[in-house]
Amino acid sequence: MKRMNDKRILRDFCIMIVLGLLLGLVGLGFVYHRDCKGRFLKSTRINGVNVAGMTAEQAETAVTKNYSLKVLFREGKKEILKGTAVRYELEEPAIIADRLKKQSFGDYLSSLYLHGQRAMTLRGKYSEKKLRKAVMKWPEMQKKNMRKPKSAQVAYENGKFFVVKPSKGTVVNKDSVMEAVEKAVSVSMTGLNLSRGSGYYKDKAPAVSEKQLKEDCRQLSGMSWSSVTYELPDGSKKVLDANQMKDWLVRGENGRLKRDDVVWEQKLTAFVARLANSVDTVDRPHRFKTHSGKVIRLQARGYYGWRIDRESEAARLSKDLKKGVDVERKPVYTQTEAAPYSDNYGFGDTYVEVNLSAQHLWMYKNGRVVFQTDVVSGTRGVHETPAGAYFVLAKARNVVLRGPSKTITEKKGKKTVTKTSYEWESPVSYWMPINYEGVGMHDANWRGVFGGSIWAYNGSHGCINLPPSKAARLYSLVHVGIPVAVYY
Repeated sequence: MKRMNDKRILRDFCIMIVLGLLLGLVGLGFVYHRDCKGRFLKSTRINGVNVAGMTAEQAETAVTKNYSLKVLFREGKKEILKGTAVRYELEEPAIIADRLKKQSFGDYLSSLYLHGQRAMTLRGKYSEKKLRKAVMKWPEMQKKNMRKPKSAQVAYENGKFFVVKPSKGTVVNKDSVMEAVEKAVSVSMTGLNLSRGSGYYKDKAPAVSEKQLKEDCRQLSGMSWSSVTYELPDGSKKVLDANQMKDWLVRGENGRLKRDDVVWEQKLTAFVARLANSVDTVDRPHRFKTHSGKVIRLQARGYYGWRIDRESEAARLSKDLKKGVDVERKPVYTQTEAAPYSDNYGFGDTYVEVNLSAQHLWMYKNGRVVFQTDVVSGTRGVHETPAGAYFVLAKARNVVLRGPSKTITEKKGKKTVTKTSYEWESPVSYWMPINYEGVGMHDANWRGVFGGSIWAYNGSHGCINLPPSKAARLYSLVHVGIPVAVYY
């Protein structure tokens, strides 16, 4: 009797389980038809884009709009190519609707319990012109950003020579990169790692004998070396030591390194030229902080800035290196700015400032305004005073300023007399030229009013006119070589 009861209980239990499963399936079927019919199941991706819950039309739009390709280069650099930038679209979008039609209740159950990814990749098409244009703009594709592969070589650091292993560099093979990107987009890849593939970089560097490099190290270590450390205007330092000078040596017929005086001097002269190119600021725009506090760029006129005396510096450097001791000094200059670059961009705290738009002049001494006055500059549109950075080139009293000259020939009786005539002549008491074309600051006793808009219709021939008493005061304050900033 007891056994029959146990069988009945087991039977009832099994029936309940079956009924529960059936009810669960019915419930899941209801949910499937309510929420998932005609929409993609969760964890469904097309070309890397999550399209869960979307209709076929929505999925096509999302895939087209959100597609992108991440391209990895060497040294951790990467670029993102967005599909929208290259007019990316699916080659056969109808496949999406077809795939959705084939989605079944069984797939739904699988997505619930197996948590599997349902991925689909569809081919894409794009604008070849736009893709090439976008890829060629990447920094990694610019020649200026590429680093050439290097062979193994001898280097010098902390007083020792050693062999440096070869490096691959970052010179890309543009055609191979373009081809790889085009192929990746055509098959709708979302990632492309160029740093691991082959043929994307030009890694070939001249082969160098390791034995020869070790022998070079031994020879170089046995030579006497010195260094010159340059203190530069921007506060930085540049060191010339054995690391650069080892490349000034030549290899003799016996294979040993040696110094050839002609080649050595050529290399030394070239080094000084490069140093000057990096330091000289003559003919380059200059920053300047104006009276209002605004930082502007003054035009370069060739009268102001740092300029290394290349010939004298080369002679000094050659002499320093022959001493065989380490030297720290400034380069030999033909011209310098008033102060280091860190001090008001090289103008220092004592200078003359002329705002031509305001027709006003200030003089600063030790960082404070000690003098100011209205002025009249060159006539607008006719003889405008050239803006720029200058020095006061000279100081002179009681000078006659003259305009363009012409020669006049006259006959007086039997004699022919030739004389020079000038378009205009102006005697001034205080003359402070700032360029070699005749522009400077001076008194103008023929004017009764200064400042305002006079320069627009009755300005000077290019000079900066000052009231006589003001010119006398400025003359007493300035010195030859004081910077003069002129701007509009």
